[in-house]
Amino acid sequence: MSDSLSLSALMNRIAEAIASSMADSVWLRAELSDVHRNANGHCYLTFVEKDANTGKLLAQCKGIIWARNFWLIRDAFEQATGQTLQPGLKVLVKVNTNFSPAYGLSLIVWDIDPTYTLGEMARRRQEIIRRLTEEGMIDMNRQVPFPTLPRRVAVISAKGAAGYGDFCQQLNNNQWGIPFYIHLFPAVMQGALTESSVIEALNRIYDHCDLFDVVVIIRGGGATFDLASFDSYDIAVNIANFPLPVVTGIGHERDTTVLDAVAHTSVKTPTAAAALLIDVMGDQLALVGTLQDNLLEGVNSRLRDHQLRLTQATLSLASLRAAKITPLRQQLAITGERLRLLPSQRLQNAFTALTHLNDLIALVQPEHILRRGFSVTRSNGRVITSPEEITEGATLETQLASGTITSTVTQ
Repeated sequence: MSDSLSLSALMNRIAEAIASSMADSVWLRAELSDVHRNANGHCYLTFVEKDANTGKLLAQCKGIIWARNFWLIRDAFEQATGQTLQPGLKVLVKVNTNFSPAYGLSLIVWDIDPTYTLGEMARRRQEIIRRLTEEGMIDMNRQVPFPTLPRRVAVISAKGAAGYGDFCQQLNNNQWGIPFYIHLFPAVMQGALTESSVIEALNRIYDHCDLFDVVVIIRGGGATFDLASFDSYDIAVNIANFPLPVVTGIGHERDTTVLDAVAHTSVKTPTAAAALLIDVMGDQLALVGTLQDNLLEGVNSRLRDHQLRLTQATLSLASLRAAKITPLRQQLAITGERLRLLPSQRLQNAFTALTHLNDLIALVQPEHILRRGFSVTRSNGRVITSPEEITEGATLETQLASGTITSTVTQ
C-alpha cells in the first residue's frame, strides 16, 4: 500500500516527535531494578515504578550513565548517602529522553539527587521500626538481662576488618587486666549478602548459646557504604528474639540503623562496644573492691569490739577475784587448817573423855566404896540389901575395906 510505513520510518517519526516535545531534561522519580557496568565504563540501569499497595509494575524504562559522567555521579552519590547504586534504591535522577529506532526508548542520566534517596532510606527505616514496634518486638532484646560479667563475647564482623581488630585490641589491653574470651563469627558486612550472612552468623551463635554472655555486631575501619543493609527487618526480628543481649557498634556517626533501634545496647563504634564491656566488668570489680573494704572494716570493727569486751571481762574477773575469790581462798585456807587439826583435836577430846570415864569407873569400884566406910553383907554368898532377908541363926559375912567379919544372927 502506498500509505504504509516501514518500521524504521515509524521509529524515526517517534524519535522526531519525542525529540521535539521533550528536548529539555526533567527530574524523574523511580526505583532502580537493575544496575550494571560494561567494559567501556558505561553504567546501564533499569528504572521501574510499582504500585505502592500491590507492588504491581506500572512502568519500566532503560537508562544509561555515560562513562565520562559515571565516576563523578557515583562518587558524589556514595559520599552523600553511604550507598552504592544498587537495585531497590529509590532515586531522583535528571534525565533526557532518547529514542533510537534500533534500540528503542532510553533515558540518559546526567545527575542524581542524593537527598531524595536519603529521605527514602529514612522513610523505609522508620517504616520498619514502626512495624517492629506494632509487633511488640522493638524492645524484646532490651528486656534480656545484661550479664553482670560479660566476659564471653560472640562477635559478628568481617574477618580481618579494622574495626574487629580495634575491638579485640581494646578488650585485650584493658586497664583492669580482665581476661575476655572472644570468638569471631565471620559475616559479610556490606552489600547484598549482608542480610543473609548476618542471620546465618546469629544462627551459628544460637547453636552454642550457652558458651557466650553477649553478642556484639561491629563494623568499622573503612567507608560507610551499605548502611542500608542494616536497615533489615529480618535481621531485626532475629535480634529481637535472640536469647542473649546484642550490642551493636556499626561504626557510623550520622544515622541510627534498624539494628541499633532493636539491639539491647547501641554504641557508635567497635571501640565503644569494647569500652562498654570493659566498663561493666570494671564496675563489678570496683563493687567487689568496695565489698572487700566493707567486709575488712566490718571484721576489724568486730575484732575491736571483742577485744574491748575481752579487756573488760579480764578487768571484771580481776575485780571479782579481789572481791570474791580472795576471801573465799582465805576461808578455804582456814577450813583446811581446821580440817588438818580436827583429827588430833578429836583424838584429844576422846582421850580426855575416856580418862574421865575411867575415873568414874574407878570411883564406883567396890574397893573404893569400901575405903570410904561402906561395907557389903552377904548371907550364903548373897548380898543382903534388907533386914527382912535375915533369919535367925543365919551366918553373915560383912566385907570391909581391910577384911571380912563373920557373925551369926541371934534373937
